[in-house]
Amino acid sequence: METQRMKLINIKSDSLPLDLIIEILKRLTVKTLIRFLSVSKLWASTIRSRDFMKLFLNVSLTRQKGLLFLLRHGYCGLVPSPKTHETSSFTAFRVSCYSPPWSTVSPSVHGLICYAQATRLVIYNPCTRRSITLPEIDTWRRPIRYYLGYDPLENGYKVLCAMLGGTHDSVKEFRVLTVGTENSWKMITENNITPHAPFGHALCISGVLFYQAFTGTKMNDLVIMCFDVRSEKLYHIKGPSVFLRRLCSKVISYEGKLAVVFYENNFRLCVLEDAAKEEWSTKTFVLSKIVPAIKWYISKSWVTETDTGEAITVPQFLHASVFNDLVYFDMKTSSKKTVYIRVNTEGNKGYYVESVSSNLVENLMFL
Repeated sequence: METQRMKLINIKSDSLPLDLIIEILKRLTVKTLIRFLSVSKLWASTIRSRDFMKLFLNVSLTRQKGLLFLLRHGYCGLVPSPKTHETSSFTAFRVSCYSPPWSTVSPSVHGLICYAQATRLVIYNPCTRRSITLPEIDTWRRPIRYYLGYDPLENGYKVLCAMLGGTHDSVKEFRVLTVGTENSWKMITENNITPHAPFGHALCISGVLFYQAFTGTKMNDLVIMCFDVRSEKLYHIKGPSVFLRRLCSKVISYEGKLAVVFYENNFRLCVLEDAAKEEWSTKTFVLSKIVPAIKWYISKSWVTETDTGEAITVPQFLHASVFNDLVYFDMKTSSKKTVYIRVNTEGNKGYYVESVSSNLVENLMFL
């Protein structure tokens, strides 16, 4: 039946203009597009083309984003657009390229993630469940931090590696690799990069990677480092004046702008309004009135943020065959909403959550 359906599609598609075929295909899901690779050589070459991948990604970025879970023992989990339904399904699957133990995992960048596998880095697409392994890094046994960035103009990904080893784990050197086009890591040879020690996760907005770092003579001052993915230039900007509680702060995207959120009794949000002048706006959201035990609630959960100004709390353990609640805190209105997900798994197996990202989009890379 499936073969006959594919043949019928093939016959009908022969009479369609290519532009119309592309308009139809870009509105489909990744799962459907993978099946349609076998419709015809034309469809296969169209779907695999770099131009169509970029077009499809641009369409995906306009849709409701889903949740990406990284789970213990080499599993991933996907929840597509959980806010659009009162209850949403949770699909868990084993990561075929996983090699324990996980080291730190870069947050999802337009649907792709990056993680370490021995002395190599792996770029993984949870939508297609395929990956590529990057060339081995000669680290000389030094710790590294790695960041995945995206250049929207060139529609390309780059991985930035910071080799640590100086005083207070400061960066000794940087290396960068363009995914899919370069076979070796190249060193960034700038001499005017501010000495710093990075910490926390990175964030990529409009072709610029941001991450927090210590700097200064005693490495106790705080800045936000910026890496322009296209030009491969590194520079820094000053954080907001309240940039003091470094252990409970995180860089996020807020309505397309760089922001820093502070987790305290309340949520404090600082938004970069003018990058050239390093001007920040600050707003405090009193969430304790909504959830009396906010400290306990966050300590028992994972917290992630959306670029529309919501903080999402996710349980550290997802139970099978029962509804697990995700709580959305709207930092604009100081209100909350609960969304339920049900884990689809065999038996009564549950999952421990290692991390969660709220910006999952469908991506066709690495088909």
